[in-house]
Amino acid sequence: MAIQDTYSKRNKKLSDVYAYEILSDKLKNQVAYIWKDFFSQLESDIFSSVWKYIYSNLCREHGEKTLANSYGIHYWDAVEEYFDKLTNIDKCLDVIEMVFYNIERTPEIIQKVMFITFAGDYKPEQAIKDLNARFSENDMGYAFEDKRIVRIDNNLLHREVIISTIHFLSTQTFKNANDEFMSAHEHFRHHRHKECLADCLKSLETTMKIICNENGWNYDKKDNASKLIERCINNRLVPDFLLSHFTSLRTSLESGVPTIRNKLGGHGQGTNKIIVPDHLASYMLYLTGTTINFLVSCQREIKPII
Repeated sequence: MAIQDTYSKRNKKLSDVYAYEILSDKLKNQVAYIWKDFFSQLESDIFSSVWKYIYSNLCREHGEKTLANSYGIHYWDAVEEYFDKLTNIDKCLDVIEMVFYNIERTPEIIQKVMFITFAGDYKPEQAIKDLNARFSENDMGYAFEDKRIVRIDNNLLHREVIISTIHFLSTQTFKNANDEFMSAHEHFRHHRHKECLADCLKSLETTMKIICNENGWNYDKKDNASKLIERCINNRLVPDFLLSHFTSLRTSLESGVPTIRNKLGGHGQGTNKIIVPDHLASYMLYLTGTTINFLVSCQREIKPII
């Protein structure tokens, strides 16, 4: 069922700050309505099979023997009862991620099991779009992207940088770089900021190594970011007219992601514990995405990427 444009939404003051710690009962109910609308389209055998898979995996991952107070109830009812009672935000997001991951793969399951094409009017893409709309209208700083829940700190930056980076790295060629970038995002969501910095640098270095491979440019597998940037620029990945216009481009690249990571996340702490603040990890994540987008865009000017 389509999300309605109600009076209260039209007159709601837009929030400049996202919430991250509590999922309201209202939002939980709205999310449950989406998955009910979607799964109600399925044949009973597929319906039960998918919810059994969701139920079993949540039990295992959350260390539960059962998700409901009484035995014998349907899997989907047990998951919903469990979801309603959860107060831990990370576990709530686990449930949402698990359910919508399976919504996204339902057409594939139907094709493999029943050898028919998914014929529901409410498509997975629309269900995911509706989920993200519910997150947004409730001022929650999360979205479902690339089969997982990701954290959003600024909606415009998220669209222009994070989603753009996922799109740029979505090809099979850049799979490893994409995995590392998504891992950095996952660490950031769980406030593992040093790990976030480390994976940011990994994704940037992997991106440059892939670009070197695609163009047949020699490099040492042990080359760090600074050397890889040097190889890319010396091989004219960045057009001359950009280098002459942005005289500090090379310095910006070399002193951006690698330097922040090395100073705060890459070496031993010594006697003083190093704290990486949330805002710096966020900046690092967006800086990494922006740098990757720029380099991949330059590569696309040389030749298409498969």
